Amino acid sequence: MNRKTVRISLLIVIVLQLVGIFDHSLWSPDEPRVAEIAREISETGEYVIPHLSKRPFLEKPPLYFATAGFFYHVFDTHTEGIGRLASVTFSLGTLAVVFFGIKRLMGEETGCLSTMILASSFLFFLVSHKMLVDNALVFFTTSALISFILGYKERLSWGFKVFWICLALAFMTKGAVGIGIPIVAVGLFMLWKFDFSVLKRMWLIPGATLVAVTMFTWGLILYLKGGIEYLNTFYVYDQIGRFLSSGIYRGGHIRPFYYYLKDIWADAAPWSIFLIPAFIRKKVQFDDTKRFMYSWFISGFILLSLASTKRGVYMLPMYPAMAFIIASWMREVTSNEISRIEKIFLMTVETMILIAGIVMPTLFVYIGGSFIKAFTTLAISAIVFWQIWKSKGLRPAYSLVIGWTVLLVMWTPVAVPTVDQMKTLKPFFTRVGREVAHKKVIGFELTETVEALSPFYGSFYVDNIENRDIFSSMLKEGTANYILVLPSRLDDGLKRLISSRYLLSDSVAHGKGPIRIRKDIELWRIKNSYKPTS
Repeated sequence: MNRKTVRISLLIVIVLQLVGIFDHSLWSPDEPRVAEIAREISETGEYVIPHLSKRPFLEKPPLYFATAGFFYHVFDTHTEGIGRLASVTFSLGTLAVVFFGIKRLMGEETGCLSTMILASSFLFFLVSHKMLVDNALVFFTTSALISFILGYKERLSWGFKVFWICLALAFMTKGAVGIGIPIVAVGLFMLWKFDFSVLKRMWLIPGATLVAVTMFTWGLILYLKGGIEYLNTFYVYDQIGRFLSSGIYRGGHIRPFYYYLKDIWADAAPWSIFLIPAFIRKKVQFDDTKRFMYSWFISGFILLSLASTKRGVYMLPMYPAMAFIIASWMREVTSNEISRIEKIFLMTVETMILIAGIVMPTLFVYIGGSFIKAFTTLAISAIVFWQIWKSKGLRPAYSLVIGWTVLLVMWTPVAVPTVDQMKTLKPFFTRVGREVAHKKVIGFELTETVEALSPFYGSFYVDNIENRDIFSSMLKEGTANYILVLPSRLDDGLKRLISSRYLLSDSVAHGKGPIRIRKDIELWRIKNSYKPTS
């Protein structure tokens, strides 16, 4: 891969991160919550304790929310794309760290290939285009671990200092997991080498002190703001409770130990299948860099598998190591003799990408996209892909990665707006906001998505009642002008009570159907003839 090809490849990666940022609304389940927290930060100036619908949100520290809120404040607008600039910043930062770090460790070709594999992996691509805290977590954990190995190999004089600073910042992004993943990775690496001499030169005492002070300071802030309740919510419920299967945590995402073993193949597609030949390849020369990257991936995989709560997005901090492992394997199989099994894996992924290129226009038209757009994008993609595949000096594995990345660049701006028409909740909450017009709205056991989109798109807040008796009492007393409910969460008694006190609200003053979205969110308004009883 010559210098010109490297530059073009990196330019494609940058373009890939920028497309699909400004052309769609907030997508559930997590993005609406993050966007609304950032919006409230920009309006209130409260950058320390995040708030959702004016209530403290203590699941995660404020670093990512404050960054997104800062973008909203600087640009003086709350459009979705402006908030996503925080994710673009962190994801581009991650890719830059991967490229320059691995370039210094293993050369420019491996660095470029690792960067493209990471950027075009399905889940990394998806998350980096949404407002999610995990973008910042991946950046800080990646920066910490790349800095560590650079410091260990004496390629970066201040590598160990950066390692500890990034650990502290990772904690302020998502809590203990930001510390646990790097520490376990370094621990496994030292055990593998059976060499603990690095402890003497890795700034252990001052670095650990920095992390401890950061944790203590955040705990002190929580205590001063909300007492023991805030401390218990963050450290016990959301940190210890999410990891242990002890019954402390009552939220979702409780999954079996083998969850990541079966889900990573789809989440990291199309490159994840190359993990198999990379791990079973014979005569792998394990230098310090490879030992470290394998330790990073394996230790994180095991640590997260031990946790009681599991989601595909939690594995993202291991994706940079995975990208390096796959890139190294690609270099080996294209530089040396390739086995028959390895050829089968290469051909499998080639076939998958070819099928995806053919299926994409079909699906696009199926979901309502223009046939002309589909045909034009397919034709251009085919021409570009063919030119890349036949490029001189590019080996098949590299052209495969570049071709897939180009395919994503071509299809993202075409497909995302059409998909948004199916996923968006923006029109519903905008209409509801016009109707309620700052009147009192209550809800019962609403999701965080509903709580977030109400003020973000509708400019109104919902008083979300979790207790059935209190909600029932408020209905009987007529203390609210409107009710926003999820019918699936109402029992028969509440349904009868609502229908006797309220009317399903019309979409406009003239009345052309109810304000309802897919029959799972409804707005009810109080009957004009109803007067609360004394």
